[in-house]
Amino acid sequence: MGGLKKMSPSEEFQKKADEIVRLTKQVHQIIDSGLEENYFTPEELGDIQGQMTALIEQGVFWLKQENQDRFIYELRNFLKWLVDFAESKKEW
Repeated sequence: MGGLKKMSPSEEFQKKADEIVRLTKQVHQIIDSGLEENYFTPEELGDIQGQMTALIEQGVFWLKQENQDRFIYELRNFLKWLVDFAESKKEW
């Protein structure tokens, strides 16, 4: 029964920080691709900006609370929203 080794607090912090970076890069890739291909209308970019502003406000709040898990949750939700938003354009 040699279970998993428990991570130290610094290792756990780094793992969560790496996840935040990974998710943030995915968001940037989707937005950058959309901008390069003029995929989004100015109105849609405004919608995305509004959602990103809310995400940033949530991020600041949760990170001040030292709650990386909740910020990761918020990032994942935003990423899902962004992917769904982009994919909904393909259906037109």
